[in-house]
Amino acid sequence: MKDSVVRGCLLQLLYERRSEGSIPFGQGEQAVLPPGGINHRDWLRALAQLSEYHLIDWTALEDQTGMGLLSGFAKINDFGVKVLEGGVAPPISISIDKSRRTTAPQRETPTAPSTQQQQQVVMDALEKVITAINQADVSEQEKNDAKTLLRKLLGSKAAVSVLGPGAQSLAAKYFAK
Repeated sequence: MKDSVVRGCLLQLLYERRSEGSIPFGQGEQAVLPPGGINHRDWLRALAQLSEYHLIDWTALEDQTGMGLLSGFAKINDFGVKVLEGGVAPPISISIDKSRRTTAPQRETPTAPSTQQQQQVVMDALEKVITAINQADVSEQEKNDAKTLLRKLLGSKAAVSVLGPGAQSLAAKYFAK
């Protein structure tokens, strides 16, 4: 099985069980076993890769056997959730196989961010742009020109249709005279 599919399966399992907090993996009695068709070594390697790319939080347990066995606890973090929900591109190849079911109980989970979440992401990005303009090492005239363009953007029908009332609230917050 492809590594990207194993990573996707593991990330999806952690997403579905995120309300449980950290979940045991590796050699312990309560450790989550890989679903059928996935080799145990590949399962653990996928854990290490997801941790390396900061998609999950991993807490390793010390190997008491002296045999170099990997054990620990994993949970999906905010970045992993954003990647799985489709809001952020993954830093490593991850394939979600819709036909493959994990051993986790299935719950209804959104597969894409809601309109409100998307609006908030855009609003946050615009606030960062405004802050960056204010802190830029350019003349006041250049800052004012950039702010004028943003003010026009926020007042446009397109911005209102994308951001809803958030467009006016941003304009009022940063550009009120």
